[in-house]
Amino acid sequence: MRRTEARQGVRMLRFMDVFGRWEASELSQLEAAELLGMGERTFRRWCRRYEEEGEAGLLDRRSGKVSGKRVPVDRCDEVEALYRTRYQGFTARHFHEHLVRDHRFAWSYSWTKAFLHSRKGAASRCAPAQAAASSVAWDDAASGWVATRVAGASAAA
Repeated sequence: MRRTEARQGVRMLRFMDVFGRWEASELSQLEAAELLGMGERTFRRWCRRYEEEGEAGLLDRRSGKVSGKRVPVDRCDEVEALYRTRYQGFTARHFHEHLVRDHRFAWSYSWTKAFLHSRKGAASRCAPAQAAASSVAWDDAASGWVATRVAGASAAA
């Protein structure tokens, strides 16, 4: 069971308990809503959904749906193909600049970098020829650079 499903179950049980107390006139709508951490209007909506649909009306309708902000799969494939064929060896930042300028890419640099690094071998910190010639790897962070020793380089420095 995933955490979201467990939380949803707890939320449902808490609502049914408070709903029963509200129906028995032990609590006002405002008090019931405060116990559940929601507004009075939201409590009335939940009550209506519970009366019409039962427990199924209390389920979170957002779960299982894909975010509207998610990058479409075909666009992901296009980005990967562009990197592997035309922009091989570019840093993530330089590649992202070309995506935005030349290919009307609308998503963030952070997405581009995470995507390239999630695809095994799709992006490295520097071009392969540079990596072989250099004993220092440069971090691609937006805030600046950080030099670190590459494994196998001389330890005395």
